Amino acid sequence: MKKLVIAGFIFLATGVFAQKNKVTSAGNYLKYENYAEAKEAIDLALENAASSDWWKTHYYKGKVYAAIARSTDPAVKGLDANAVEKAAEGYEKALSYDDKKMDRDEVKASFRSIVNLAFTDGVDAYNAKEFDRSIKSFKLAEKINLANGIVDTGLTYNIVLVAMDGGKADVAMEYLNKCIEGDIKGASPYASKARLQSEAGDEEGSLATLQAGRAKYPSDQALLTQELNYYLKNGKMDEALANLNAAIENEPTNFMFYFARGTIYDNKKELDNAVTNYLKSGELKPDHFDSFYNLGALYYNQGADLLTEANMVPPNEPERFEKQKAEAIAVLEKGLPHLEKAHELNPTDGSTMNSLKTVYTLVGENEKAIEMSKKIEGSAIDVPIDVK
Repeated sequence: MKKLVIAGFIFLATGVFAQKNKVTSAGNYLKYENYAEAKEAIDLALENAASSDWWKTHYYKGKVYAAIARSTDPAVKGLDANAVEKAAEGYEKALSYDDKKMDRDEVKASFRSIVNLAFTDGVDAYNAKEFDRSIKSFKLAEKINLANGIVDTGLTYNIVLVAMDGGKADVAMEYLNKCIEGDIKGASPYASKARLQSEAGDEEGSLATLQAGRAKYPSDQALLTQELNYYLKNGKMDEALANLNAAIENEPTNFMFYFARGTIYDNKKELDNAVTNYLKSGELKPDHFDSFYNLGALYYNQGADLLTEANMVPPNEPERFEKQKAEAIAVLEKGLPHLEKAHELNPTDGSTMNSLKTVYTLVGENEKAIEMSKKIEGSAIDVPIDVK
């Protein structure tokens, strides 16, 4: 009876040893770049209960599949389309064992080394507009980093960009929240999250996100603009003004607050107040194109309205027509220096060039009008008919 037990033990041990030999074989095949045979051997070892619960089996799974993923030979790469993911699974599983024979530093180093494979695949997939694959690969790179105690903030934001370009709002929202929680990329994640919320019909949530962002980044132009657009879209101009008045009281030298307040007054048709705020914004930041452009556009639009009224004067009232026309020209002339300053700051802006051409013509500065026409004709920019 004892002989039978011993014989059974020997048979069992031999079976275990045979399966563990598959791991050794996989390593040898890998050494000589016989990748198909290495894959077959490690897969067999993983399928067998005798060797599947051994750290070295999973470590070699990582090594074999990492080698397949790194290969530039299409035949080798074609052995498994998910080679990087399987390599990561192998290394991660190996590290879950507590075995003194394992060199943990070596396994960790091997695990870390495949992050670039996942990242590169994410980039390649994005360039090919394969957004699902790109997100999957970037998430895998993130997982590898986190398993090794590394937080790559750029990678987190990459996932946001891919998800937004690929129309994956749920993924974008998940990672925008991570960016906000981790203070990654400053104010930008707040602006993007608010935009997604607005597109989904959650206007209250969008406003709350913008307000949270502005509480942390009060001078950010994108957040301020989106918040103003929200108020304008929803007809809440008084709320917008109250918000800006408080902001100016706390930070009286911030040009953006005056510019935004000027925009509100402009929309409310309180033109004197709009002019005052645009001028203050330009004074505080002399290179801010929008301050000068908006101020010039305000006078342009006001002058255009007065010209329209003048043209409606009956033909038998020439004196009245000339008077109203002169008033319109005077207003257009007021705006001219501001449009010229805007053009100086941004010489390729089509709206500014078109407005200048029109004003030069109306005020009788024909040479300047001709010069501006030539600039427009020589520009590759589409020039709109009217000032926005």
